[in-house]
Amino acid sequence: MEQQTHYFLALALPAETKELLHKWREMLEPRLKFKSWVHPEDLHITLAFLGGQASFKQLTDIKKKMPEIAKKHERFTLQINEMGTFGKSDSPRILWAGVEENEKLRALRRDVYGACTDLGFSLDKRSFTPHITMARRWKSESPFLPTQLKDIVQPKEEKSIFEAGHFVLYQTHLNRSPKYQPLSIFSLK
Repeated sequence: MEQQTHYFLALALPAETKELLHKWREMLEPRLKFKSWVHPEDLHITLAFLGGQASFKQLTDIKKKMPEIAKKHERFTLQINEMGTFGKSDSPRILWAGVEENEKLRALRRDVYGACTDLGFSLDKRSFTPHITMARRWKSESPFLPTQLKDIVQPKEEKSIFEAGHFVLYQTHLNRSPKYQPLSIFSLK
């Protein structure tokens, strides 16, 4: 049975930031029993999840529209400022690294999201919570304790600050590692 392909647009992370997050993962993974950990090359901040129903025309339109949006936005700086989880507090479905509140990121996401809906994509309506997924699905019989994140991760490290320079249209390959294949890159001005 062939697994379905998904597409999404995401802010790419620089290599140094991926290395820092991988270092944090190496400290966290032995202590935190999540079913799967995200490959360092797959780390990103999702701007719009397009799903698997994208037609060839829609993907072509995305590739035409996104350079216009990228040209409207200047590069900007972000800082990883916390670690947290989504889902049940004692059995989370996602472990993430969060970034500081940033209006430039919100404006970019708003423009990308709006263009995608204009092109006929049905997108998630939840409020935008910028984050970098690190791991998925808690698998331990012992409850997850948020205090397990303290003392391991130091979000104020110098390398936790990075420049957002481009976003990417990715295709997902669930049977590969890394899973996400860049299809088009859109550079901010």
